[in-house]
Amino acid sequence: MDIKSIPYNNQLKKLQLTDIPFNAMTLAEIPEPFYTDYSHHKNEIARNHKSFDTQGFKSLLLEQLSKKLGENVVRLLFITPKETGLPYDAFAYLSNKEIVALHIDKNLNLDQWMSIVLERQYKNLERDKLKGLFESQPELNPNPQFMLTLGKGEFSKKMVNSGMLVDERPYENTGAYLHKRAPEQYNEAKIAKEKQHYIKKYIDTSGTSINTDQLSQLFNEFLTTKSLSPNPAQHNESVYSEFESLANYKFPEELKVLLNHHNGIENTGFLTAEQILTEWQNWKTIFDDPNWRLADLTGNNHPDGRKTIGMYTNPYWVPFLSTSGGNFIAIDYAPGSKGTSGQIIAFGADEIKIRFIAENMEDFLRQFINGDKVLNKGF
Repeated sequence: MDIKSIPYNNQLKKLQLTDIPFNAMTLAEIPEPFYTDYSHHKNEIARNHKSFDTQGFKSLLLEQLSKKLGENVVRLLFITPKETGLPYDAFAYLSNKEIVALHIDKNLNLDQWMSIVLERQYKNLERDKLKGLFESQPELNPNPQFMLTLGKGEFSKKMVNSGMLVDERPYENTGAYLHKRAPEQYNEAKIAKEKQHYIKKYIDTSGTSINTDQLSQLFNEFLTTKSLSPNPAQHNESVYSEFESLANYKFPEELKVLLNHHNGIENTGFLTAEQILTEWQNWKTIFDDPNWRLADLTGNNHPDGRKTIGMYTNPYWVPFLSTSGGNFIAIDYAPGSKGTSGQIIAFGADEIKIRFIAENMEDFLRQFINGDKVLNKGF
């Protein structure tokens, strides 16, 4: 099948609908509507519940189009026909940053799925007609199209060319519209640059001055005071090297000192060297993900005064102790204007405020030894 596509670039913004080549396609493999499988639920009522698996339909649609187009479809704009007898229109954003415009033939199974997915929207439209909305506001379209936006974590439904303020208009200045609706991964270089520019002014990997012997003695005192039995220490040089090659800064010296005495400590949350690397990588993956824009990373988190920065995560926080539920105590190499490199902070899934915990590792351990509720500081 010879597929005509459009490259995603600034020239796209100049294209009108008539400039865009549409490819005819059939999706005969779409199965008839099926129910979500709830058989794994312990609750009998839940097991017997029946609802159509619209997420399964989304996955099938994306998978089949990806197979036919020879590239992964990362976002799909799927639009209902303008008139009876016309095909569905679709715009498929491919992983190679090409956009494919499609006329997809109607068929019984596809129509049934679309009726299920858009059931509420059609009911609302009929309600508005009965209320006389379109007679009182003749500028509105009584027979609008509907558009699904489908992708990873995406399943939205909006009206098209309805005349309402909240409306999608893919047929007007189509190229500019498609450029605007491109998935985040199409702009990953720009998004990454914005994040790096933001975090750059805070980065300070110099850390704090470490007295190795003193910190080692303090950690042993901590273990003794709390009657803890650490797992025997292991040789972690390969882990340190891997961390440094990925992070482009040194593995924290204070963590090396601690890891000379343990390979995890039961019932404390202290991480092994490998766990530190894994958790750091997990959080770095979120930071690097183009779906996480700078606004997403900074929009919901708050600093602790000016000691920390208000950010969900960044690669300059090194988690070394889990407080459960995806929350961690970490060494901070991106402190706020009143903070210091190497300070100890709390961040994670539930940490709306990035809490300042201690000035450094020695301060952290001393507070632990003294019985202070150090993990709860900043609440």
